[in-house]
Amino acid sequence: MKKIKYGFYGEDDAQKIFLKNYLRHLPNVIFEPDDDFCNRYRARNKKQVDEKFRMVSQEGFLWYQHDVFFVGRDLDNHLKDDYTAKFTWFQDYSHDRQKTLFMIPVQCIEHWLWYLKIKQDNPKLTKNEPLETKPRPEAKRAVYGIPEAINAISIPIVNELTTQFDIEWLESRSNSFRHFHRQVQSFLTQFVS
Repeated sequence: MKKIKYGFYGEDDAQKIFLKNYLRHLPNVIFEPDDDFCNRYRARNKKQVDEKFRMVSQEGFLWYQHDVFFVGRDLDNHLKDDYTAKFTWFQDYSHDRQKTLFMIPVQCIEHWLWYLKIKQDNPKLTKNEPLETKPRPEAKRAVYGIPEAINAISIPIVNELTTQFDIEWLESRSNSFRHFHRQVQSFLTQFVS
């Protein structure tokens, strides 16, 4: 199996855990996180992600020899034009467009987690209710039980929800997850072949 070393720079631990567990679900490849790098380069908020992702990804590629680099940044709203503009802006300022992939959940990562929680709580449910237009505090409350959670509460919940999940199912529910997943698939097609 092909091993791929990756770096991550994002605005919170929930994104990092989601990414790590998501990548474990992909067949025929082993993604190895560079934990030392990720612990050294940590963003505190979305502003730092926006301002420093290019420099941090360059460090990852040049000094840490990452094969791929992931950037995590919540969108904070559900407007399609804003999503497209943010993704385009990230790509335009990217150090390496082919190997820098952008995880941009609509509103926040908790919306992706909310979908997973619904599926976990109701495995036979087929109704496709759009969640990404619902307010962020509502998503956080649905996932964590409270509108704002500290890492001691959120990390175990994120890990539990993402250890096992159906990628195709989540892709069918969330356009922003589908867009991210397709970036990863495109990268793998180029990298593994």
